[in-house]
Amino acid sequence: MRPLALLALAACSSSHAAKTVDGASVDGPSDAARDAPTCGQRAGMRGKTNRMATVAGLARTYIVYLPAGVDPKTPVPLVFVHHGYTMSAQNMFDITGYSALADREHVAVAFPDGEAGPNSLGAPWNVGTGVCPSSSGPPPLATGDDFAFLDAMKADIAQDQCLDTAHVYVTGFSMGGYFSHHAGCMRPDIRAVAPHSGGTHALDACVNAKEPIIIFHGLADPVIPAGCDDPGSAVPSGGAPSAAAWAVHNGCGSTTTSHAVTNGTCVTYDNCPPGGQVELCTFTNMAHCWAGGLGTNVFACSGYESATELEWAFFKQYAW
Repeated sequence: MRPLALLALAACSSSHAAKTVDGASVDGPSDAARDAPTCGQRAGMRGKTNRMATVAGLARTYIVYLPAGVDPKTPVPLVFVHHGYTMSAQNMFDITGYSALADREHVAVAFPDGEAGPNSLGAPWNVGTGVCPSSSGPPPLATGDDFAFLDAMKADIAQDQCLDTAHVYVTGFSMGGYFSHHAGCMRPDIRAVAPHSGGTHALDACVNAKEPIIIFHGLADPVIPAGCDDPGSAVPSGGAPSAAAWAVHNGCGSTTTSHAVTNGTCVTYDNCPPGGQVELCTFTNMAHCWAGGLGTNVFACSGYESATELEWAFFKQYAW
């Protein structure tokens, strides 16, 4: 499966972090500062900053965007946005438009780079085993502790901005979509997830008994078959449609209610329990790209409803 565009997520560590702001290196907080019960103490890290943390012995890089004009002591939600195979945090910053949403909605956003680094042919994320295969076979699997990376980023960001830890979300594209599924299954501190153009493994071993989830996929995706998410599409051998699997896992009914979006359709499963809503948005003739993506990147499809706006609306309606 070589040029896949996949995303994922990360998690815990209290290691020292170094950062660059506008190209200049800035010392990160000490372990003691990381563990302090205070938040929003550090000044000068607003807007977009490039950061680094050592997690489980690996140097990991990421971008953080913090909205200006927000009191650092006011807790705000946090969204993790994971990139795909051969992609980077910068790609996701550019194509998703999450910085504009962060300014408007007062949200902190983190864009992590995969284990092998930005724009790498190395596997980006540890997404679990037995996932729905890509068109060329199982996706590349990283072996690092991406959940620890999530925790390290969250602890670092809290030094700049108090976080509403009851409202932490994970989204991602392609391999990042696989990771979003995995995080929704295994991380009880993640309030909801929004995988885009990925797939999942069986959900029988999930830590979470239910998880709000909105799923996106292009119906003409040549890289990750739409059947990895959409029950109405051909399912790859060894895979299963994630929307149906999550509906069963969460305790939803088998019927759905649909509504049209720009060049696509979103269906919500009926009779889901509170905190267990499942929604699937598919896009006609869309290939392997972020719906409503900005710019000229090959992984941005501008002629479709914005996945960024759809997932944020879903979070606010079903996971608040």
